[in-house]
Amino acid sequence: MDEKEKEMFEKAKEKAINEMLDKYCSRDPQERLAMRTFLENFLNIIMASERDIYLDKNHHDKANGFYSRNLVAGNWNLELNVPRVRNGKFRPFVLPEPYKRYDESFTDLIISLVANGYSQAEIMNTLKSMGLPYSEKELMKIREEIKEKLDMFKSRELPKDCFALLIDGYHCEIKASSKVKKACIYVVLGIDMEGKKDLYGFYTFFGSENRFDWLKVFNDLIERGLKRVMIVVSDDLTGIGEAIKACYPLADHQLCFVHLQRNVRKNMAKKDASEFNKKLSTIKNQDSFDDALEKFEELCQKYTGKYSTFVEHLLQQKEKYLVFLKYPEDVRKYIYTTNAVESFNSMIEARRTRIGGFFQSVEIAEINILLSYERLKSRKWKNPIALIRASQYEITQMFNIRYFHLQTQNS
Repeated sequence: MDEKEKEMFEKAKEKAINEMLDKYCSRDPQERLAMRTFLENFLNIIMASERDIYLDKNHHDKANGFYSRNLVAGNWNLELNVPRVRNGKFRPFVLPEPYKRYDESFTDLIISLVANGYSQAEIMNTLKSMGLPYSEKELMKIREEIKEKLDMFKSRELPKDCFALLIDGYHCEIKASSKVKKACIYVVLGIDMEGKKDLYGFYTFFGSENRFDWLKVFNDLIERGLKRVMIVVSDDLTGIGEAIKACYPLADHQLCFVHLQRNVRKNMAKKDASEFNKKLSTIKNQDSFDDALEKFEELCQKYTGKYSTFVEHLLQQKEKYLVFLKYPEDVRKYIYTTNAVESFNSMIEARRTRIGGFFQSVEIAEINILLSYERLKSRKWKNPIALIRASQYEITQMFNIRYFHLQTQNS
């Protein structure tokens, strides 16, 4: 097997094992035992197949039975039957390098156990049941490293300037002082001037989402270096506009257009809502902010008599629903809705569901968020959004015009 084949084999092996561990790993001892047996058989078959391939290419050599070998792979101490050949030159690539009895996934295992709410005692019992030779001191060291990583993320310096902030509150339940309480995690997704997405922060507060906690969030962003923002995208939480204005007075505030359409369906009869939203979709695709504003006002006026209170509220917020139309056409789809940050929150929700419906502590919740973020950062968020980067010159010009007076004051 040449180097290229070896590399492909290693990737396939790692993917197969990780997928099985993610899918089947459980606290149930019977399921754990069954999965361990399956993994042992799986790896034994792979190694036997490797030897067959080797013997097909080396006709002068012969099979020479098996020898026993223990291997820590992922979450199990596996007992394997390693195939041999007579001249001793064959060695399965499925095994780590000689004399190594465990792989580098131990830290990943501990992080997974911590993120799933296992206590220190439970983790130690799990490690012992797997035959993993690690001490409580080593476990504590890894837990401290996880906590330090979380603290570093939450206090890291942010860019001075930012194109867009997409903000949303994720509502969940978290255990605190032996009681499960309602909490809101305030999530801030940033898009920098070059179009790169990043998670600027997440903040856990017990109770309902409110503007006072958002003020604390914005002040933390400012303290960590984020001074100037072009546009903030949010839902229509009472008082959120005032909080944004207090901390980022020159930023545009875009109310989520998708939420607007949902609210129409909630507040109007089915037929009226369908007609209203159909017109809204047309307005959303207008070339100019002023034309869209005029058409929005005309649309609302048609329904004033029937839905006076709701329509009055829409007219009060009309500019905030359409401010995205002031920006280059290619970037509008990234700033007219909070869908991007809601998509991130759905990843947190999936983790919460998997671990029993609530987080065991604030720390457990935030470790899960950090893990979700790191996965995105190394994959989907690795590169800038192409259309925003392509519009960087126009965005920068808009930014400079808006903040020009501040620049001249500081010069």
